[in-house]
Amino acid sequence: MWWHKLVRDWTKTDYAFFSSFTWILIFSLLVLLGLIEGRPLDLVFTAVASFVMIPIELIAIAAFQRYSSNVADISSYSALMPKDFNEGKLLRNEKSLVFFYAEWCPFCRKSFRLLGSLDKSRLKVFRVDLSDENSPLWGSLRIKTVPTLIAFKDSKEFWRADGISMIGLRKKDFEQAIIETS
Repeated sequence: MWWHKLVRDWTKTDYAFFSSFTWILIFSLLVLLGLIEGRPLDLVFTAVASFVMIPIELIAIAAFQRYSSNVADISSYSALMPKDFNEGKLLRNEKSLVFFYAEWCPFCRKSFRLLGSLDKSRLKVFRVDLSDENSPLWGSLRIKTVPTLIAFKDSKEFWRADGISMIGLRKKDFEQAIIETS
């Protein structure tokens, strides 16, 4: 979801361009609608009506930015890279849980707050960013969707919870992870 990252990281300049583009688009649509219906053109009304829509759209985007989780929310967990799976960085003789996510995925971001429920367990929790669609981990670990939780022992997978389409991971998936890895 490229638009999610775009909207989340907007600057004041981006807002200015967006509001200008929105005003021109809505103004053009109202003028076109007036011409199609055969009404006389009232450019003042059209300009004011299209201008009033801009704050509503900007408020929606600001709310989206405010309530969208950020990758910094999970930065306290150690990050793994694809080469770490080959080099055995996963702890031997210990159980560890790896959270696979993509920075652009809104369902992964929704799961960030649920990841905190694992802090009370004695699990070693890692995170892996799969934003790169060419990452070798997609194929080697048979990951079909993000977010995904995989538990490892002796560097071998023994439990997995895949995110459900359009939902992601649920609270019960994290609770099950604690039970399965205890």
